[in-house]
Amino acid sequence: MATHRVSNFGANVCFQPATIIHPTTEDEILQALDHHRDQSIRVVGALHSWSPLVETDGVLLDLSQMATISVNHDGTVTVGAACRIETLISALNEQGLTLPSLGLIQQQAIAGATATGTHGSGKNSLSHYVERVRIAHYDSSGRAVVSEIVEGDAIRAARCSLGTLGVITEVTLTTRPQYNVEEHFESYATIAEALHAVDDFPVQQIFLVPWKWDFFAQLRVESTSPRSRLAWLYRLYWWLPMDRLLHMSIYILVRWLPWSCTRFFWKRLVPITVPLRWKVVDRSDHQLTMEHHLFRHIEIEEFVPESRVEDAVNFVRQFIEYCAGLGEFSDDLQAQLKEADLWNSMADIRGCYHHHYVICIRKILPDDTMLSPTASDDQPRHAFSFISYAPPHRRDGFFQFADVLSQAMAALFDARPHWGKHCPLPADKVISLYPEFSQFNAVRMQYDPQGRFLNGWLENLFQATMT
Repeated sequence: MATHRVSNFGANVCFQPATIIHPTTEDEILQALDHHRDQSIRVVGALHSWSPLVETDGVLLDLSQMATISVNHDGTVTVGAACRIETLISALNEQGLTLPSLGLIQQQAIAGATATGTHGSGKNSLSHYVERVRIAHYDSSGRAVVSEIVEGDAIRAARCSLGTLGVITEVTLTTRPQYNVEEHFESYATIAEALHAVDDFPVQQIFLVPWKWDFFAQLRVESTSPRSRLAWLYRLYWWLPMDRLLHMSIYILVRWLPWSCTRFFWKRLVPITVPLRWKVVDRSDHQLTMEHHLFRHIEIEEFVPESRVEDAVNFVRQFIEYCAGLGEFSDDLQAQLKEADLWNSMADIRGCYHHHYVICIRKILPDDTMLSPTASDDQPRHAFSFISYAPPHRRDGFFQFADVLSQAMAALFDARPHWGKHCPLPADKVISLYPEFSQFNAVRMQYDPQGRFLNGWLENLFQATMT
């Protein structure tokens, strides 16, 4: 129960709980809840998130020893809350199985990943595939109990709950047979051309190259072909030049070299390192993931309805150039920003930030949830990821950039922020993006009537529901 300062992967969230507890069983969790029933309680997973969801000045439960894996007869898998995705994928692969959706990285704890809507490309988010949630919480009398949530509004809320229903101890997920993916790169001049390819390559991933302003797409499709003979060489290409040397170069550019070098890097050097039209077949988890966790960074991610993607790309280009002091908004965008009462904010950010990383654009299908970023939708959304590798003490420009970006994309394109990334959007604007937020809050109050599983940020969010 000794306490110390806790910092997340991105070093943008740092706090000191009053108490840290390391339970190993559900009984120990219940004992902790009963003992600390008058305090705020949050749960820590892998700390691979940039949002303030984990923060607390009360009790922090570290469930790192609760990481069991059990494959069930019906083809589902029951996983302890703290099990890392990479550990789960490895165990499933031994039985010829995998998860139906894989994100870029595999370092997250399964409970945190599902509770925040972690996603891959071309599929639903991981939350959508949750069949059952086992949760420790308080009943109406204030007693700590364990419940299994399997149906109705409760399961739709529990699939992506932000940790507000209680302490998730186990999650049961759908699995699917392990499969291969064929992948190759193509270059496109416009986002419309890149999006057109999604019909043939449904799990594609698009990269908008800053300062060159064209697109590289990882064109991906499931394949029945065996693993390519040179798949090992393709993996080496990702392991060394892309996951390591590219990001080391970005670190050097951001921290020590003039800004003009970053523009030259993306316009002239990076494009010649991408192997176009090299088709490679390999196992799904090899093709769909990266080692994006090797270098500390911070990220904001915005989910744009599919019908607005082309307009959003046009805005993003103009916004990035404007923030760097190198361009102006078109008359049409100026009018839209003024109508949204955001034009005055633009004056404050001109020249404040120079973007230095590709913008990743991924398609996510609608989820059967209440709060994941593609919940309650009648069309897919495309997630726009904005990443900064600036050191923690030099992120003021990024925070200004992210603050105005999130407000503008919400106002202009109904864009929802990712719960697990940096999320500067004010509470009232966040909840206006989710038509079932009130329904979620009603379910939450059934499982946590006293609000013990909230922190300051979450209290603001749910208080805004009442106004």
